Order: sequence, then structure tokens, then C-alpha cells
Amino acid sequence: MVTAQRMKEFELFKGLTDSDLDRIAELCHLHTLHEGDRILEEGTRATNLHICCSGKVDIVTWVKKPWNKYVRVHQALPGEVFGWSALVAPYNHSASAICAEDGEEIRIRGTDLLALLHQDSHIGYTIMENLAADIGARLIQMRQSLIAEWQSGPGPTGSSAWGEPQRR
Repeated sequence: MVTAQRMKEFELFKGLTDSDLDRIAELCHLHTLHEGDRILEEGTRATNLHICCSGKVDIVTWVKKPWNKYVRVHQALPGEVFGWSALVAPYNHSASAICAEDGEEIRIRGTDLLALLHQDSHIGYTIMENLAADIGARLIQMRQSLIAEWQSGPGPTGSSAWGEPQRR
């Protein structure tokens, strides 16, 4: 069972009252994660919001050209949200999530949480404001991760990340 007290630990719910948190807690379900579990897949329909409670979850994106591999763009640690696409149109995952260390997560069905956000504008505004700040930070982190990958050396064909022979 997820309590309002426990939910106070999560940035996503910062600024909400105990009463607000009680309403959200009713929607929460705990799940055990095992290292190597694929929790969600890039490009698929997003149905659940996920919150890492313990362990670590790698957020990866597939980069076909030039690397033809997954690149880790974030590692969700305890207290961090992932799978936020369940709250944001077009409701498709923009990355994959793979459990990097055994732990536990909270899952909230996106449609249930969205219904609550529409029903109570204070809760909706607060959560979406917190989520927007998190998404903004993740975009910066993703860009930095991709730049670091690009700078780490040539792609599989000996060309730079931009397809030209080591000129940049």
C-alpha cells in the first residue's frame, strides 16, 4: 500500500496537500522490479506512469544512425518519475526503460490519474507543472548524453556521428 506520507518523498507531488496525496495514493500500485526487466518500450502506447521507489532504471533511446544501438539518456533513481508519456499526448513512449538494479516502483494508470487531474484543477496544475520541469531537465540531459556518445569516438563504420570521416 502506498501512503500519502510516502508520496511526499516524490518531486512530482511537491506542493500537494495530504488530502490531495490521499486521493492519488488510491490510484497507486506497487510492483517489484528485477535487474534486466524491460519495463516499457519506446514507440509503444503509454498506459502507466511509473515512479522509482528503490533500485535504478535505465532510460534508453534507440539511435539507428550512426550507432545502431541503445544509448542511455537517463538513469531513474528512487523518487524519480518515468513513463510520463502516459500523461502527455500523443501517449506514446519516447524512450525505453530497463531495470538496472532490483527495486520497486509505483505504477499509476494514466487514464485514472488524468481523470483526477481534470476533476481537480489544483492537483492537475501542480502535477503538470512539476512534470514539465522534470521533462525540461531530461531534455537537457538527453542532449548531453548524445553529445558525450558522439564525442566518445567513431561509429561502427569508422565515420563520425554525423557520417563524415572524422572531420568535426
